[in-house]
Amino acid sequence: MSREVKILVVLLIILGIVFGALAYLNFKPKQKIIDSEEIIINDLRFEEAVTKFDTSRKLIDYLNKNFTIEDKDNDKIYTPQEFFQKKRGGVQDFAVFSAYVLNQHKYEAGIIRYKYENGINSTVVFRDIDLPKTITFTSERISIYPHGWSFEEMFQKEEERFGIKINEYAVSYWTDKGELWPEEWQER
Repeated sequence: MSREVKILVVLLIILGIVFGALAYLNFKPKQKIIDSEEIIINDLRFEEAVTKFDTSRKLIDYLNKNFTIEDKDNDKIYTPQEFFQKKRGGVQDFAVFSAYVLNQHKYEAGIIRYKYENGINSTVVFRDIDLPKTITFTSERISIYPHGWSFEEMFQKEEERFGIKINEYAVSYWTDKGELWPEEWQER
């Protein structure tokens, strides 16, 4: 083989390697960013996603953008993993998932369900950096607001917001063992 042919073969091999590397980089799966804080990648596994929700704001933003609240019988509540996979659920499913995520990040969080004359609703209460806050779930939006320093103040705000009278409530929360502490209904 002549010297020119050897040089041509080597150049073709080098070009093949370069084009192969460029093709790989072009077709490599790209991460999908939801907002400027790089909250979550849509294809993450459950455990990876939970670690990304390290603030209540990131959690609320992600839920508002990617999940659907639906009317659902609350007899069967999804586990946080099921809920994350389905990307939809009832108010209680949203509350269980939100309290779980906050608990994973060492927030003191609980689920408060309350009964009023026409139904049952669920909220999540937690101690944020500076204030106790409530996460509420409606078909339009998931919201967060400071609720005062007692459950009674939170109940008053909920009654004012929805024009209802709360009669009973129950509190549950995630334990350090990863179990949902059962709720016990109490009269208000």
